[in-house]
Amino acid sequence: MMFPAFCLIAYALGSINASILVLKLKTEQDPRTMYSKNAGTTNVYRILGRKWAGLVLIIDVGKAFLMSAAAYRFLPGPAQIWVGFFLLLGNRFPCFHGFKGGKGVAHFIGFSLFPAPLFTVLSLAGWCIGYLFFRHSFAGSMVLAAILGMGIARTTGTGVMGISGVIACMGFILLNHKNNLVALMSKNQDKAVSNKAGDAP
Repeated sequence: MMFPAFCLIAYALGSINASILVLKLKTEQDPRTMYSKNAGTTNVYRILGRKWAGLVLIIDVGKAFLMSAAAYRFLPGPAQIWVGFFLLLGNRFPCFHGFKGGKGVAHFIGFSLFPAPLFTVLSLAGWCIGYLFFRHSFAGSMVLAAILGMGIARTTGTGVMGISGVIACMGFILLNHKNNLVALMSKNQDKAVSNKAGDAP
């Protein structure tokens, strides 16, 4: 009974979207209608600046950290990561905000911080490297998610339930960024075509 209860609580907690609440309180607008139309920290940064984006990041990471600490206190290793998945699910499809939310990166950082603090720090460095190389926050997020997945896998063990949970979380974040991936690939293809045209005699 404890595992289903934790999953429901995680989903409800993930459904409380800080970026939507902060922006509505500050401007009475919805981040899902502006710029990237994503209800997340990066979009709040574009709209309100560093201070408010930092507040949203702290809230998202903080609540995910608390959920992770509780899960790791009361549940066995393989079940813990699935609580994290339901946290991501709530963030993406929030029942309090019309089932349209963010992409889950900040929540994944917060959930990983408790069981894998070293990998969490490394993932932030990975985000910077990915961003500097591709000049796109999406690329940094993918590197970050991969490192966090490796870190959590060390705590969940090699059982089917634990590994499948890690794969589900990482795959879910990748799926949430599919439009970014398509745009990045399209941009690279256009650049390659342009370079070929420039090399033509």
